[in-house]
Amino acid sequence: MKKYAVLAMSALLAAGCAAAPTSAAGAQLTPTVSTATLKALVACPDLPGLPTARCGQITVPRDRAQPAKGTIRVSFALVPHTDTSRPGLGTIVPNPGGPGTSTIDLSGELFAEALTPLLDRRDLLLIDPRGVGRSSALSCPALNGPTRVFEPLAKQRQLIGECGAQLGDTRSDYATTAVADDVDAVRATLGLDRLDLLGISYGTYLMPTYAQRFPEHVRTVSLAGAYAVNEDPTGAVGAAAFRRAIGLVCARTKKCDGDEVLDDLAALLKRLRAEPESVDVRFTNKNHTIALDEWQLTSVAGRVFSNKPDTGATLALVNAAAAARHGDLGPVREVVRTSLLAQAEIYSYGPLALSDAQSWATSCHDYPRAFDYADPIAERTGDYEASLAKLDDADFAPFSARAWTTRADYDTGACLNWPEDASARPPFEVGATLPDVPVLVLSGDLDANTPSASGRAAAAQFPRATFREIAGAGHTPASTPQGADAIVRFIRDAHR
Repeated sequence: MKKYAVLAMSALLAAGCAAAPTSAAGAQLTPTVSTATLKALVACPDLPGLPTARCGQITVPRDRAQPAKGTIRVSFALVPHTDTSRPGLGTIVPNPGGPGTSTIDLSGELFAEALTPLLDRRDLLLIDPRGVGRSSALSCPALNGPTRVFEPLAKQRQLIGECGAQLGDTRSDYATTAVADDVDAVRATLGLDRLDLLGISYGTYLMPTYAQRFPEHVRTVSLAGAYAVNEDPTGAVGAAAFRRAIGLVCARTKKCDGDEVLDDLAALLKRLRAEPESVDVRFTNKNHTIALDEWQLTSVAGRVFSNKPDTGATLALVNAAAAARHGDLGPVREVVRTSLLAQAEIYSYGPLALSDAQSWATSCHDYPRAFDYADPIAERTGDYEASLAKLDDADFAPFSARAWTTRADYDTGACLNWPEDASARPPFEVGATLPDVPVLVLSGDLDANTPSASGRAAAAQFPRATFREIAGAGHTPASTPQGADAIVRFIRDAHR
């Protein structure tokens, strides 16, 4: 789901994949960008890793329902297909996740490298979503820099709310529907017909939204690390995936026992719930004293299976929990320190790569909530607390329900202080019709962010979808050779 768990989709497909034939018997030609349109675009000298790319931008309404609110810039980079001796076979449009992640500068080269086997006959169209990267990057003083990473839960919620207030009446302009409409505006500008959509993490939320709004312009949909638009993957399903992932790592490495690890974590979390400790973290010459409590450790543990698999990080958590059983919290502090420093580096990128402001503007607008923005914050909080009280801790073991559902960056109460927004709602309703096109959904068996259960729900949104679980993959499976190869072959071979 969110946030920057994949950091440009965990170096999406960085392992690459085996070259495969790029034509298939009976393949239907889908026009690519015309020569005249391509010449009208400009070179991209600041993208040396994409030497053939041509850049452009369009101006779109900030709010298509309220033209008086002004306009916003949407930028794109087109990597044209390399075999000009034959007609093109279409255009691939990827999104790396987030929300709030740049497609062009943070992920463009990775997409181009991973999809190389397809790019002799297909164009690659990289579009920065509104509010990040080259598309009128969005920021707010409350969320500038990495400071939020070191704050406790209540303070983080406060800062997110302050950002919403600082954005004023523009805070409703970053809905996923608006991003999807921007994608279609770029498509129309370039004279394209149908697109091969590729979504990673949040991209698996964006691409179904585009498909639902513009079904006639979709050839295929590939989703990796997926979740359904109207289902929340941050609850017990993620905790169950965490338990499964611990067991799988222990069985595969033969360096731990899954049940013992979960028992150790449960005991440690119970201890920190009753008697929080502290940990010192030094970042950019500044010291931060962090509360080492149940919430902080749950946040750290959740990150272990919310990114590209890292056996070393998993075993460090395992060993730290075992050491704590014997009274030694030193390894636990080091695991927490390492995790926080990594997060701080990510949040230091700034809105030209990662926009925290855009991320929350989208999330607080689109994602499900257990409260109503029309209510005062005290009433919202009461409704939210009532929803937490209905959860059973046993479903979230070794964590408590509260700790898991409020962990950093996946906090279901993150938007409690967000200003009122009457337009806030999901991109489409439950049961909305999505196009009958070929769809591939990939999930990793080590993903506790958007686990396989969420991937199956994402596949079920479409009339014709293939679900595949990738062994040894985390969030997202596109970062494995098996997942990368599956996506390439699917786009290459799909027919409509």
